[in-house]
Amino acid sequence: MEVAPTPFHTFLLKIASRCNINCDYCYVYNQADDGWKRQPKLMSRETIELATRRIHDHLVANSKNDCSLVFHGGEPLIGGLKHLEMLVDVIRRNLVDHDIGVTLGIQSNGMLFTPQIGAFCRRHGISLGVSLDGPAEVNDRHRVDLRGRPTSGRLEPRLRLLANEFPDIFSGLLCVVDPCSDPVEVYRHLVSYRPKSIDFLLPLNDHDRPRPALEFEASESPYGDWLARIYDLWVKQDGATSIRYFRSIMNMWLGRPTLVESIGLLPVDLVVIETNGDIEAVDSLKAVYNGAAALGFNLQRHSFNEVARHAGVLARQSGVADLCATCKQCAIVDVCGGGYIPHRYSAKNGFDNPSIYCRDLTLIIEHIGADVQVALGKLAAAA
Repeated sequence: MEVAPTPFHTFLLKIASRCNINCDYCYVYNQADDGWKRQPKLMSRETIELATRRIHDHLVANSKNDCSLVFHGGEPLIGGLKHLEMLVDVIRRNLVDHDIGVTLGIQSNGMLFTPQIGAFCRRHGISLGVSLDGPAEVNDRHRVDLRGRPTSGRLEPRLRLLANEFPDIFSGLLCVVDPCSDPVEVYRHLVSYRPKSIDFLLPLNDHDRPRPALEFEASESPYGDWLARIYDLWVKQDGATSIRYFRSIMNMWLGRPTLVESIGLLPVDLVVIETNGDIEAVDSLKAVYNGAAALGFNLQRHSFNEVARHAGVLARQSGVADLCATCKQCAIVDVCGGGYIPHRYSAKNGFDNPSIYCRDLTLIIEHIGADVQVALGKLAAAA
């Protein structure tokens, strides 16, 4: 059955192609793709002008009047305040002044955050998310600077500044799961910054690059076990911090939509604009092989309506139909959605595989599902 294209809503703008730190798991610099080497260091005025005009035309053509723009990199703060001011000025003139509602966010490593950037974000209603994997002994295993030195000592005062002086713009923390760490210790460290939300990500391994051997191998689902321990602690809290991964699983057990693109079967309405104006699929595909995210489109020559009809884009909007036979037969496929697309890859079968984290996903989804059923039972009994 032919899938009708879903208009794009979220536009991830790669406003910088270089970074000031060197995380060992980074899919941009330390995995399969080396396209960053051929990108300009910063997104130019010409590119953002063209991008915003293309976005405007796409939204109007599809009877949409709002969108989400995310500044990404590399490190999006590496160009400094003047670069951000230029980008936001163009976005205002080409979108906001034409009655397009824009939700604007930045995903940063936080190392270059300053009071001036905080004040700028506050003035323009821009949210700022920061990547942090836990306390220093956890974070600094993977998140080091360009000379291999730990980053936590320099990040912490900037993150405290953000959390204490600019809580209104602080959208949350992004954490890559390290099952060798203590999940309770990691969780307590993250919530000490009082983030509005925490997003947990599984490392971008696949069937050709399976996860490294762990110090403990008693469990077949170490990542699921790790997440389940945090979930059990989280549900006992007052709910001040949202964990979208857990809320998404809860939602889907209740027949509601997911909040994240890594699980579930909702059509993906995100597209990436590279620093040079190339239009690409979800950027985490860069982890699997060189050029995996490329679609062959550029802002100079193509509209977003053309991009939306590309087979690679439609494949992420076709639900169960595009999953492997194993996933199609799975009892929790409506919740899992086959898992995140980079985790399914192998050179032999392409993306026609279950997730490399299949056991982990099964554990955490069933763990949360059991909790949801208990809660529904209590509500039914009370009614």
